[in-house]
Amino acid sequence: MASLPYVPTEYSVKPGIKKLEGEQHFIIDEGYSDYRNEKMDARHERLGKYYIEKPSRNKTAPHPALMKTITLWMAQTLAKQYKKISFQPHKKLYVFHNDYSDESVWVDEELNPVQTIKSPDRKYSKKLGDKYPEPAYKNLFDAVCSQIQEDVCILQNDQLVTSHVCLPSWWSPEEKMRKSMREVHNNVPGMDKTSYEHIWNTCLHKGPYIRYNWTLTDTPILNQHPSKKIGKKFDREKLFLRLERQVLQGFPEVQGVLFLIRTYVSDIKTLEKHQRVALGAAVNKMTDDELEYKGLTHYRENVVSYLNS
Repeated sequence: MASLPYVPTEYSVKPGIKKLEGEQHFIIDEGYSDYRNEKMDARHERLGKYYIEKPSRNKTAPHPALMKTITLWMAQTLAKQYKKISFQPHKKLYVFHNDYSDESVWVDEELNPVQTIKSPDRKYSKKLGDKYPEPAYKNLFDAVCSQIQEDVCILQNDQLVTSHVCLPSWWSPEEKMRKSMREVHNNVPGMDKTSYEHIWNTCLHKGPYIRYNWTLTDTPILNQHPSKKIGKKFDREKLFLRLERQVLQGFPEVQGVLFLIRTYVSDIKTLEKHQRVALGAAVNKMTDDELEYKGLTHYRENVVSYLNS
């Protein structure tokens, strides 16, 4: 498992955003193959369950312009951050090449796939084996999102208009589409007092920003879509810290915000004693509503005891 960028000492629903400063937007590490495999399995299960586009009802900023702007920025930024990734024009095409996935994707000026080539030695996953992407990439955005470890959401005019989320933490991308920041988080206890209008304007015009979110789970599996019904059986001695590194990048020219979610999962046994105790204290301080939201209502005593052991 990849090392955690942050270990929480409390549970809070405050925005907690800070400037990204010198940190990278995207993180590629030794766990790449596991993330890639789970993403390809999710796409194969049903792409429309994990990758959805529903343009904003507000027509002031056309959705195609939003998607092209952000997709090109993602490909270019990845190429700047990692030597093993390149993105460049080739005649009337663009070529996105990724040595981490051993794959090259050619797209036209509208970012529609023309050709995908992969190394014959690269297996996509245990289920898909040596096959090409199945289903085929819909566009460059789909191709890029399928080859990074982050999940991706795009908001326009404070509405969730695009989700490429193959590794969700007990939420359904399909159910969140076209909802505002406030509506997306309306089931999170304690967030009703959050100033979402201020957060939206700040993320759109300033930044980029970073924040962290965490929960506990009973499995290292990354894809915890609610339909899987996994991750919340705390009556056994398996406990993992599930951490989200969230990055927000604004694109005011298209009234859009890119929201990157990089999930980390670490066995509680790998944490230092003082870190486990701090987590236990955080769970002890949760309200009844927070415990219910986290799936811990009937397990608090058991979980805290395990963290303190």
